[in-house]
Amino acid sequence: MRVRSKDGTEIYYEVYGDPAARPQLLFVHGIGGDLDAWQFVREPLLAAGYSALALDLRGHGYSGHPRRAARYAAARMVEDIAAVAKTAAGPVVVVGHSGGAVLAESFAIAYPELVDRLILIAGSYGPPHYMRHKLLRALSNIAITVGGFISPPARAPWHSPYPPGKHHQEIEVRGLARTMWHNSLASYLYFSRELLQVDLADHLGTIAAPTLLLVGEKDGIYPVEISKLMHQKIPNSTLKIIPQANHVLPLNNPAEVAEAIKEFLRH
Repeated sequence: MRVRSKDGTEIYYEVYGDPAARPQLLFVHGIGGDLDAWQFVREPLLAAGYSALALDLRGHGYSGHPRRAARYAAARMVEDIAAVAKTAAGPVVVVGHSGGAVLAESFAIAYPELVDRLILIAGSYGPPHYMRHKLLRALSNIAITVGGFISPPARAPWHSPYPPGKHHQEIEVRGLARTMWHNSLASYLYFSRELLQVDLADHLGTIAAPTLLLVGEKDGIYPVEISKLMHQKIPNSTLKIIPQANHVLPLNNPAEVAEAIKEFLRH
């Protein structure tokens, strides 16, 4: 299915289960992913009677791939989530992973009336710890600007294959390169730049929805200390740490993630 975001960008999304079943979950993937990245988490939740929606963020999968950098502003991507959420029968449980968790937080702050509950998986309130130095961020901004300028347009809509049982490293160079070849290097670069600029630390206390924070004990992208700090700042939040897990929880630990979500929704 497709819906137009506020700026006219076409957003692709899918609906699973009975849309009337409540609560309904809305899955938001991270950089370089697509809605299929949730398949192993989604299946046990659907089997438990929940319904769900999942979208391809702009510049990813089957959604529109704008060429202009300004179209990848975080506010525009939050509007993408809102456009899909408004197709639901009522407030949704927003589930975000990695960069998608950062956008999910922003969505919960901007559109509290559309959020029933919030689930942040391997998320953060700002850029990765290794990119917080101003000089590194400035150099990255230059590289992103150049890379986006020379990037060819998207070749064809593409969803990455996610083989069952495969253990995913935190940075899958071959998989990202293949996905960018089909989709667009520029879209991923511009999304990355937005995440380097977002800082929600002073806004976490305004999140009203009950919130579950899930993080892997061995997360090297957004270490567990970040989720602990978010837990302190978000008023009605629960923190669960998955032992020995890395950043890629939806693909490497789907059973634990699904069970944690079900337990959270039961209370």
